Amino acid sequence: MKTLRLIGTILLMVVLCLNFTACGDDDDDDIDVSQLEGTWGLVRSAGWESCNEETEREEWDYTCDPYNPGNDRECEKLVIKKLTDNTYSVAAYYYNDSEWRADGGSQTLTLNGNTLTVSKTNGNYGYFDSYANLIIEALTTENLAIRVKYDNVQTSQPTDPDYNPNHRDSADFTETFTRME
Repeated sequence: MKTLRLIGTILLMVVLCLNFTACGDDDDDDIDVSQLEGTWGLVRSAGWESCNEETEREEWDYTCDPYNPGNDRECEKLVIKKLTDNTYSVAAYYYNDSEWRADGGSQTLTLNGNTLTVSKTNGNYGYFDSYANLIIEALTTENLAIRVKYDNVQTSQPTDPDYNPNHRDSADFTETFTRME
């Protein structure tokens, strides 16, 4: 009888251990990519940027209302369209003189898990810097948050007239959007 009770207790402990292991954190990197496509209006941008190691960080934290932007040139929106399973086009717009205007060119982004990579920029420039790490921190039917981070990168080419090999840029900021369409 003692043997059966011991075996029962051991089995109960094994089941409880497996149960606690199975209830661990889910993978937070999983996002519902079906929600990414759409029109997203910027509601908040917060973080910092530094143009080189000798200058202080420029910090900011501002909000926008993409439904009522007025002449707030900081108010922007992104139109994201799915091209293939993990490739998206992104076009950026800013609000000026009572209308949304294209901001530079469009970009092609590749999605891997919750990380976006700029694979192509069409036009003069794109919304996201090609050297930045882009991480989707939140994605729901109504909200999108993208963290933009780069550290000590050279942002110009040796052929640029303003090229300075000692000039480096660093930044860490989050752009939060609300779904507009």
